[in-house]
Amino acid sequence: MGVVVKAFEEKGVKIPAPYERIIKVLMAPDKHNVPEITFTFALIYPHSQTDKHTHDRPELIYVVSGRGEATLGEETIQLEPDVVFWAEAGEVHQVRNTGDEQMKLATLFIPAYTAAELTGKILETAENANK
Repeated sequence: MGVVVKAFEEKGVKIPAPYERIIKVLMAPDKHNVPEITFTFALIYPHSQTDKHTHDRPELIYVVSGRGEATLGEETIQLEPDVVFWAEAGEVHQVRNTGDEQMKLATLFIPAYTAAELTGKILETAENANK
């Protein structure tokens, strides 16, 4: 049987400043038993950002709402609703919400991370930035 997730009912994990956002892992091997992918919503607070980071697998990022910019390797790209970009495995990338409204991103990882792996790494990075 397939899986149905009501994203608005998912609480998510609050990431502290300086990378303030909420990560909602909607599907993953340890979230609704979806072994093939990790699908998330990232809700980035106004004037917040992700850290500059890489992954050991590619990441697809789709801008659902909000405006800002992203660094993808050496390139800076403008973000607005319906922009999608692909970060290769090992490619440095960062998203910045330059607006006054929350930015919502949908992200997809293949192969999958578990929810615990993904949010654990993000929390650790934010905590280390605050030391």
